[in-house]
Amino acid sequence: MQDLIELSLCSNAFNDQIPECLSNLRNLQVLDLSQNTFNGNFPSFISNMTSLVYLSLFDNYLQGSFSLSTLANHSKLQVLYISSRSPRAQVESEKTQWFPTFQLKSLILQSCNLNMDEGSIVPTFLQYQKELQHIDLSHNKLVGAFPSWLIQNNSGLKYFLVMNNLFVGNLQLSSIRQDIVHLDISNNKVSGLLPEDIGTFLPQVSILNLSMNNFDGSVPTSIGKMQLLNSLDLSHNSFSGELPEQLATGCISLQKLRLSNNLFHGNIPKFSSFTNLVELFLNNNNLNCTLKEVLENLNGRGLMIIDLSNNLISGEIPSSIVKLSFVLILLMANNQLEGEIPFELSNLRMLFMLDLSQNRLSGSISHVNPSILRFLYLQKNAFSGSIPLTLLEGSQLVTLDLRDNNFSGNIPYWIDKPSYLRVLSLGGNNFIGHIPIQLCQSQKITIMDLSRNKLKGSIPYCLNNLSFGLEENDYSDPTFQFQTVTVKSPIESFTNASVSLFMPLNDVQEDPVKAIVEFRTKNNLYFYSSNILEKMTGMDLSWNMLTGSIPFQIGNMQQIRALNLSHNYLSGSIPNTFSNLSQIESLDLSYNNLSGEIPSQLTKLNSLAIFNVSYNNLSGIAPSTGQFGTFVEESYEGNPFLCGPLLKQKCEGSPPPQSNSIEGKEPVLDMVAFYWSFSASYITILLGITTMLCINAYWRMTWFYFIAKIIQIDMPSSTSHGRGTNVDDHLSLLTMIDSGSQHHLDPSHPR
Repeated sequence: MQDLIELSLCSNAFNDQIPECLSNLRNLQVLDLSQNTFNGNFPSFISNMTSLVYLSLFDNYLQGSFSLSTLANHSKLQVLYISSRSPRAQVESEKTQWFPTFQLKSLILQSCNLNMDEGSIVPTFLQYQKELQHIDLSHNKLVGAFPSWLIQNNSGLKYFLVMNNLFVGNLQLSSIRQDIVHLDISNNKVSGLLPEDIGTFLPQVSILNLSMNNFDGSVPTSIGKMQLLNSLDLSHNSFSGELPEQLATGCISLQKLRLSNNLFHGNIPKFSSFTNLVELFLNNNNLNCTLKEVLENLNGRGLMIIDLSNNLISGEIPSSIVKLSFVLILLMANNQLEGEIPFELSNLRMLFMLDLSQNRLSGSISHVNPSILRFLYLQKNAFSGSIPLTLLEGSQLVTLDLRDNNFSGNIPYWIDKPSYLRVLSLGGNNFIGHIPIQLCQSQKITIMDLSRNKLKGSIPYCLNNLSFGLEENDYSDPTFQFQTVTVKSPIESFTNASVSLFMPLNDVQEDPVKAIVEFRTKNNLYFYSSNILEKMTGMDLSWNMLTGSIPFQIGNMQQIRALNLSHNYLSGSIPNTFSNLSQIESLDLSYNNLSGEIPSQLTKLNSLAIFNVSYNNLSGIAPSTGQFGTFVEESYEGNPFLCGPLLKQKCEGSPPPQSNSIEGKEPVLDMVAFYWSFSASYITILLGITTMLCINAYWRMTWFYFIAKIIQIDMPSSTSHGRGTNVDDHLSLLTMIDSGSQHHLDPSHPR
């Protein structure tokens, strides 16, 4: 074995430390340990393997420090690949002064905290490398000016990848034509304008990724000279102006075009019939043209992904949409589209995801073809009518979002037809009637929003049949994410090894197209996607006219994370079974007619972050232990007979009821008791005054005199039959009355 020259153990499942016995293989020229799960420290015996031509420790879990100076005497070394998935790995090159005796042809130092303790600088030994064809320094947070000198020093360079670092400055290219095939400087801080003659400098480039930087200005017309360009990504910059015609006419090999999140305006250029564009991302720009004009400039043949969302595109959906016969993903959300969905849209039989949300579309949705459709977003438009049977029967929908439209009628009883349905959002419409019990058969649902409708009746107890994530490990379901895969390329003729060696490009990938779901929880609207969406579960039945008690079976939804039953007419008590909602994070039961006490068992809900039972008729002591010790008083307001240490109304003795003003309701007072109390007080005072006047003659005369004065003030002196009336006349009259009263009260007076 000591004479072994080539050893490849790549792409297995080896773990633990790299065995020390490999140190005996001193004649090794090729050592490939890549893409395993080796851990522990970097092997020290590498420094003695001076015959190595090819060394790959790529994509393991190695940790600790590794100094590139230990390779100084490896004069035959041509290929060096190092990367680690462990955050504790560090590769350094600057602690000691050394001079490389090798001339590398391919170098990967990726995700290894390169020179982290030395200021995260580009290794200085690279100044002496003149024959590099492949450089990858990605994911190291390297700082300083963009290392254009690496491109200039290596005239044979074909692959230059430095994404996810912190390089600044401008992109400067040599005046000498370069043979670069793949240039990726994405996710840095490179700024300024693109070189005007970038197409002249890079005529051989196939993949050009300048995304997530600070570039501005317009796209140079020389880009049309890149006839071999297959993938162009300029997204997430500040490019502006109109796209040059040369991009569409000169880049005849272009298949992937990503221009998202810039400031482009106008229309897209007219693409040549020779162009086989497969992916087009123009979302989040300022394109201000009609959809008809966009489609006129597209060669629909071969297009599979189109994203035009978040622009200013207007007009109706034209019948020419039929030219996109191979499109899988069509995203046109948040534009100014209007009118009805044309019949021609039903001919897009390959459609996998359709997003027309946040436009001004109206009419029926009967022309949506559900043949292989998985994700349908039509929310925030003006669609009306009922949900057509053709949309649901036999469909494979995973997400159906029809929120905030004008749909009406009953929720159809065939709503359970899509057997893969996981997200159902019908909130903000005019649906009436009862919640159909057929929903209980949709056992894969994880998010359901029926809020803000006019649903009535009781909550079906069978809703506990919904899994709400209980079957989340069913990997046969369609996923919420789509991504193109880059196949690894052979490393060409860097070595004469007989084993199969590949240049690891597994890190080179475009941003995936993600299914996004908007759902209200914790008093806010949140957007869920990817892995978070896979784990999110919730049910929202708020703002309806539901009545009756809350079924205790709802407490069996052990995986649900958000439950909103607020703003209904629910009565009865809060079920004790809610203590089984072990994953619940948000529970809103406010604005109902619930009564009784808050179950003390709810204090077991350790994940509960939002709890709201305000404006009900609850009583007793509000829980204050566990998560309930973190809730504010607003969570309980509007329950006048509820008390507790966290509330203004304490529970000592018999505290007076609080005065609460509930929206749409009078303050809670015992009006019957109030009227009886007032009447009794009035009668008591009146009898007291009467008794006093009858017994005491002095007070009686004083009272009569006071009444006479009042009469004089209210009825000033006047003449009646020529005789004046004054206070003495009134007083004489009252005296006579008083005298008569005495006689009347005297038992000896004859009747």
